[in-house]
Amino acid sequence: MISVAITEKHYPGAAVLGPVAFDLEPPETLAVTGPSGIGKTTLLRIIAGLDKDFDGRVRRPERLAMVFQEPTLLPWRSARDNICLTTGAGPEKADSLLAEVGLAGMGERFPTQLSLGQQRRLALARAFAAEPDLLLMDEPFVSLDPALTGEMLELTERLLAARPVATIFVTHSQMEAERLASRIVRLEGMPATIAVDARNGAGSQNRDQNRT
Repeated sequence: MISVAITEKHYPGAAVLGPVAFDLEPPETLAVTGPSGIGKTTLLRIIAGLDKDFDGRVRRPERLAMVFQEPTLLPWRSARDNICLTTGAGPEKADSLLAEVGLAGMGERFPTQLSLGQQRRLALARAFAAEPDLLLMDEPFVSLDPALTGEMLELTERLLAARPVATIFVTHSQMEAERLASRIVRLEGMPATIAVDARNGAGSQNRDQNRT
């Protein structure tokens, strides 16, 4: 179980997060929504353990992976090496994941030889190569055109449906939240707290359909 119980998070001169608490069980997918600048990415960084300067506690599994807004790839390494060097996966596993995300035969290419959409696919492959118990995604489809966003949503649905992983992802898009998530929370206020915490039947149904 993932358990988040944040009492407060400050930046100099401003309280960003007020009380924010929720629990999450795999394979649940939780979407965090809210206005720009409300503290969604800050919350995700706290959950990931990247920001330890807060009041409260977070209980999370040791094995986690994070997909950032930008692909954050190693530009001087091949697509295959971007998976193997960062996760410890072997070349066969890396190639299998590359094929699963639609990058079959591209293991020798460098990130600069890939389109933005392909780089995003590589970032997903790298995250799943770590076999995480918790997957964190910070606006993973930002700056993509609508058609490519649709492709990435479909791919992410398939990847999640095939694995018993708990997922938390930040998005500005209600459509993305409703499509992927089995549960949606919305942050509002200053400092931000959870204004809405609702189950999403459509997201659960989409994930179940992709398992069949």
